[in-house]
Amino acid sequence: MPCERLRSMAVWALVCMLAAPGTTATADDASATATEVRVERTDGTVASGRLERIDEREAVLTGSPSLPVAGIRRIMAAGGAAADAQARRPFAATVIGADGLRVGGEDFTWQGDRAAIRCDGGRIELPIDRVRTVVFRRPQAAAGAVDPEWLAALPEEPESDLVVVARAKEGGGEEFEMVPCAITAVSADGVEVVLDEEKLPVKRTKVAGLHWVRAGANAGGGTQVEIAGGVLRARSVTWTPNGLILDGDVRIPATMLRGIDYAVGRTVRLSTLAAERTEVEPFFGALGSIDEIAAYFKPRFVAAPAGAGAAAGPPALVVRPRTVAVWRVPDDGRRFRTRVAAAAGPQATGAAAVAVLLDDREVFRRRIDATATGGEGEAGEAAGVPIDIDVAGGRRLTIEVGFSAGRGTGCAILFADPVFEK
Repeated sequence: MPCERLRSMAVWALVCMLAAPGTTATADDASATATEVRVERTDGTVASGRLERIDEREAVLTGSPSLPVAGIRRIMAAGGAAADAQARRPFAATVIGADGLRVGGEDFTWQGDRAAIRCDGGRIELPIDRVRTVVFRRPQAAAGAVDPEWLAALPEEPESDLVVVARAKEGGGEEFEMVPCAITAVSADGVEVVLDEEKLPVKRTKVAGLHWVRAGANAGGGTQVEIAGGVLRARSVTWTPNGLILDGDVRIPATMLRGIDYAVGRTVRLSTLAAERTEVEPFFGALGSIDEIAAYFKPRFVAAPAGAGAAAGPPALVVRPRTVAVWRVPDDGRRFRTRVAAAAGPQATGAAAVAVLLDDREVFRRRIDATATGGEGEAGEAAGVPIDIDVAGGRRLTIEVGFSAGRGTGCAILFADPVFEK
């Protein structure tokens, strides 16, 4: 549209100046140091020691037999998280991808097909195609501020790349303008864009953020890798004292590793599966025949409460006595994991009998007392009794919640993030 084009050019006229030549990034010279880790296996055992290497088949600790990756749930670096907490401060640049990538650092640059994130721990290099959005922290941002408002206002399917330009408002503060263009390079001093077939260098001091047109990706698949400053997803993970490499093209300093969660990519949440059969018989049986009330007694998934500044947790299953619910075990399912407790709230009185069966064979039974467990809100706090069941070769998993003798109508039971692991 002519008016829109003129308006965009006017915005650039306010902010564009020749950018200073970009500085050449130096290679990561962080020295490789020993990494002590804790390895949690799928059979519940734990191994600890000095990490020597990780490849697609195995992890090796000094002086120990190699550990097949297929038998590892997660690897956690010792001491790294505590060090990060002590040195935590707002990131100057936050890089976000459509595949679950979110990493903060001191700067972001891009030339050709490779982008770089400069961090305290060294330099992260990755293909520019994995980057969707970059947020540059503004000097005016308050300490502890969360994501800027413009981030939530980005269109889900933009027609072009967008540069978010900051402009001073009358009376103080800043306002932001999203300008459509083609982003072609990012240096320490400027952003190079193409607008109406003309290259325009823009000073970084005027840029609050960048957003590229990218095809959507599934953030739920793959192995989850936590590093100092963020998290990524990957199909393949290798580590040596010389570096952490994801998918063969993302390079991260070895000392930035904080954890590798293989179970994430092998997990099927119960909330994504339809129950094959559900039977509900409330204490006052007639209530189950009233449509408006029957739904209250049926098993249902609820969002676990969010922590301060964090998103809501994975769904939890709330089940009231007396209920029998049956799910088919996914193909290649190896274990069923959850934690069981009394659901918190006004109804948290009495007790209930909880049983889990695999192909009609009882594999777990416990009496859950509302006075001993609970948490904030109906979804509780994932506290309670752990359930970890070998379901390999099983066909159906049954959850039963019944009345506990002598304890009245019983209490609602919470199954925190119930999952099958492959």
